[in-house]
Amino acid sequence: MIEIRGTTTLVGLLGWPTSHSLSPPMQNAGFAALGLDWAYVPLPTPPELLADAVRGLAATGFAGANVTIPHKQSVIEHCDELDPIATAASSVNTLVFSDGRIVGSSTDGDAVTSQIDAAGRRALVLGAGGSSRAVVEALERAGAQVTVSSRRLPGWPPSSTGFDVLVNATPVKDDILVPPRPGQQVVDLAYLSDGRDTALVTAAREQGCEVVDGLDVLLFQGAAAFERWTGLAAPLLAMREALREG
Repeated sequence: MIEIRGTTTLVGLLGWPTSHSLSPPMQNAGFAALGLDWAYVPLPTPPELLADAVRGLAATGFAGANVTIPHKQSVIEHCDELDPIATAASSVNTLVFSDGRIVGSSTDGDAVTSQIDAAGRRALVLGAGGSSRAVVEALERAGAQVTVSSRRLPGWPPSSTGFDVLVNATPVKDDILVPPRPGQQVVDLAYLSDGRDTALVTAAREQGCEVVDGLDVLLFQGAAAFERWTGLAAPLLAMREALREG
């Protein structure tokens, strides 16, 4: 049970919806492991109220927030400053409120490239939203040749033949948008809150692929956000255990 007192430092999750997210238990486990009087709360925010929500958090003393679907691009106009990665990706998933300023950053992409070998690889990224933009920026920075495919673009669905890396950067969990091939590295940003494998992860494991699932990505992007807010190294073991417990 998280106890929130007058001394508690708050951070939260801006999204619509937020009920599926495992970020609250993960981040709160991290705060508890370090004995911090901090709490992370879900903040379901419809798109038309995003500007009010961001200003309200900054005004009421929140230390920061995560940003998830569908706000990763639209939140940019409400930031006073973006870090270089967020600028390059045109995507923000982490806000820091400091000295009256709202600073936006992106930790999604590096959460992917920190777990795969991207240099010199051909990567197929599925999706065209904020998460996809962050992943594409990180893959290209890591030396990959990237192709993006989306249901909103011509040529859908693509084939994964000829690609070394397949990344699902859409929220689709129960369908296989593009079948994986043996020998590929497969990354799925989507995850199921009960800890079961998504359809893509199941298929990738059956093909003998090297797999990074959505909980792994959530852990590493969340750990980077944790460090931006607190200035402390994230307790990965405690945060990972909270994720795997659901």
